[in-house]
Amino acid sequence: MSEMNVQPVARRPHLAEHIARSLSDEITSGRLRPGDRLPTEQFLAQNFGVSRNVVREGIATLRAQGLIQSRQGVGVFVAVTAPSAELSPQTAAPQPRESFLDGDDTVRNMFEVRAVLESQAAALTASHMTPRKLATIQAAVLRMQYEGEPTLETVNADLDFHRAIAAASGNDYLETMIRTVLEPMRALITLNFARRGPVFSNIPHAARGEHEELVQAFIERNAAAARQIMGQHIVSAASRFGYEIKFF
Repeated sequence: MSEMNVQPVARRPHLAEHIARSLSDEITSGRLRPGDRLPTEQFLAQNFGVSRNVVREGIATLRAQGLIQSRQGVGVFVAVTAPSAELSPQTAAPQPRESFLDGDDTVRNMFEVRAVLESQAAALTASHMTPRKLATIQAAVLRMQYEGEPTLETVNADLDFHRAIAAASGNDYLETMIRTVLEPMRALITLNFARRGPVFSNIPHAARGEHEELVQAFIERNAAAARQIMGQHIVSAASRFGYEIKFF
């Protein structure tokens, strides 16, 4: 029998290795900076189309390389000083302080409050829907369309969408509370929408897609669906920022 001509098969990169490499590229390119919070495992799993266990394996690789740090009960962050960096004391990034963690808890709490308030507002809006209210909400969704890269108008349209729903609920107190919680989050939304690269570039499109699902519930005047979709939208938004919250 003649000898078989067998060539080695190029192994497809392991999924966890691919995730680790992709996130490492985000860090080395500067799109993820020292101290930045990574999105949640849920967001990364959905973004890469893998299980959360695969994401955890990729995260573990980056942690072993010293590129990221986990803070118990808080989240995963880009290491303040990468192991290969040669920074002088004058240029080194400052270590995070307790006040940073306090602020971190504040953002999480704001998302939780938004889930409660805005899901109720969405249900009321669906119940009280009129053609004029629907037109205002749909206009904000259309303004989230953009060519090239998202702009400040994209952020304004996102916030206007949520404000329009609050106003359409017919409850002035609910509208005031939602506006109070929304405005301080403008800077965070602007930062997240501005992120480029394969891990983050779809964030504004994902948000707009979730808005379109809500519009359909409003068209159908389905209060139960509107409540659930809005609650899940806030959960997903928090996940994109790196916060895991629950909606019951």
